[in-house]
Amino acid sequence: MYPEKRSSSKRSRLVRMFSRESSREERRAAERSDSTSSSSREVLERLLETPGPYPSLVLPPAGYWGDTGEDRRNSQCGPEAIPSPEPVYYRHHFLGQEHTNFTGWDEALGPVLLSLKHESNDEQTRVLLRMRTGTLQTVIPSTNTPPITVAKAVCADLSLSSLEPVLAPRASRLIAAYDEHSIVRHYKFGVLLQKMGQTTEEELFSNRGASPAFEEFLSCLGSRINLKYHKGYRGGLDTQFGQTGDEAVYQVHKGAEIIFHVSTLLPFTDNDPQQLQRKRHIGNDIVAIVFQEKNTPFSPDMIASHFLHAFIIVQAIEPNTPNTRYKVSITARDDVPMFGPPLPNPPVFIKGPDLREFLLDKLIAAESACYKAHKFAQLELRTRSSLLESLVTELKEKSREFVGAEEFTSETPKSESGPGSRFIDTVRKALIARVRSQEVKKHEQDTPPQINGNPVSRSSTFGKKSSPSSPVSSPDIHTQRLNSRVSESDCSSLNSVELENNDSDTGLESMSSSENSKPCTLCLDPVADLSQEVTRLKCDKLHLLRQNVTCQREIKRLREKELALQSEIATASREILRLRELLKDYNTDASNI
Repeated sequence: MYPEKRSSSKRSRLVRMFSRESSREERRAAERSDSTSSSSREVLERLLETPGPYPSLVLPPAGYWGDTGEDRRNSQCGPEAIPSPEPVYYRHHFLGQEHTNFTGWDEALGPVLLSLKHESNDEQTRVLLRMRTGTLQTVIPSTNTPPITVAKAVCADLSLSSLEPVLAPRASRLIAAYDEHSIVRHYKFGVLLQKMGQTTEEELFSNRGASPAFEEFLSCLGSRINLKYHKGYRGGLDTQFGQTGDEAVYQVHKGAEIIFHVSTLLPFTDNDPQQLQRKRHIGNDIVAIVFQEKNTPFSPDMIASHFLHAFIIVQAIEPNTPNTRYKVSITARDDVPMFGPPLPNPPVFIKGPDLREFLLDKLIAAESACYKAHKFAQLELRTRSSLLESLVTELKEKSREFVGAEEFTSETPKSESGPGSRFIDTVRKALIARVRSQEVKKHEQDTPPQINGNPVSRSSTFGKKSSPSSPVSSPDIHTQRLNSRVSESDCSSLNSVELENNDSDTGLESMSSSENSKPCTLCLDPVADLSQEVTRLKCDKLHLLRQNVTCQREIKRLREKELALQSEIATASREILRLRELLKDYNTDASNI
């Protein structure tokens, strides 16, 4: 008892120490974030003290790159994007055409899926290699090289020794679905309003009304919709009870649905300087637009968020006039690669469809590039690994089922599965084991035992307590004999019986190997008696099914009776309550008299 108390108190102390350390780390991270934002705020405030004009984007000392499009030699651009195969590459070049697929499992790299297709000119071969780390595609000269050699030539880190062909029907559709799982058809982006001189996150999220310049810009992004009647993609907004506002901005661009989380359209909460209702949506987006109605600077570390990785800053020039223009700047975190389309020089757009086309393409490309950042890349790696492992496993199972591999062949048809069929299968296996035992005995009687190829007398062989040395026919021979006998009868229920008797959970198989067991009629005429036994078992099964139907009907009748009785009880209870109320009123009236 006392040691348990000491151990529990020790665990509690460790938990408290761990919680204190975690809270310290969180406080340190918050302090670092606050110090960074405060330093950026100080820089912006000092900049605003000087006469304008001001740059629309001010980068922090570290952590972000920017692209203003004005002088690319001085722009702090991010890393170049690494080209990757298009998700529809397999659909365009393999699906519906003659090609081969192979699966394998590498000890270090895990599941592997290889697709090969010889071009019509027989001079080139398309190769598509899928692994946990990504997908590789190439085109090589057509040769008679084995698939495993092709795979190792594409990826030298592979160490597996063989690949299995995929023979399952409709496997190509499963592979295409895996390749296209990363295709995104729904996007949500944040839109923040920055007024002149605002340098903090609280100020940006606390803007209540939209200015005329902001309303004009929102009309360029998309259409204003009423959330209550919206049937398309809602991006986490409430379309039933209006808890996230009444309206939103929605757009369909190149087959993709886009909804914008506009800060001024989200609910404003009094006495909440952080405006968590608004930040809950915009702070969980990956890309956001910052609209500057006047010339004012913006720093990306003004907004603290684990998800926001890229910002598109749009500054209005002469808004609400026939000469309305917009200046665009881009910023993203350091681990986000560059993304197109490129900004023109100067990066100024006239209000119209060209601006909408550029912004929507830029937003979608920005989110795709952000997925390559370290934080999102780790999540994508885990997702891709899990999906690829499931796909390879499924393709192997379907291929072995299709070719009739033994480990995937069911013992009974699906229509006969159940507890009753398991018993019937056990009886069938016992009967088949008896037939095999009888054939083995007959074969031993017909074939004299041999030692080193020389026949010996049976008395000398069985006089010793060692195992018999006579060569017993292989199980395949007995299986063929038994199949030939059974096929002569019209007993079709044995077609799916597995002739191995090593996985039974009963003791019926041991009856066939007993030396003292008496010969039965089944062993004397196995084919006829086996057919009769199967017919009798089928009749018993039919009888059990009829009994089951009768029992089910009886259960249904009893349930209906139970419901009727419950209804009567409820009615009686209500009547009792009514009588009690009447009695109570009567007693009250009598006391008053």
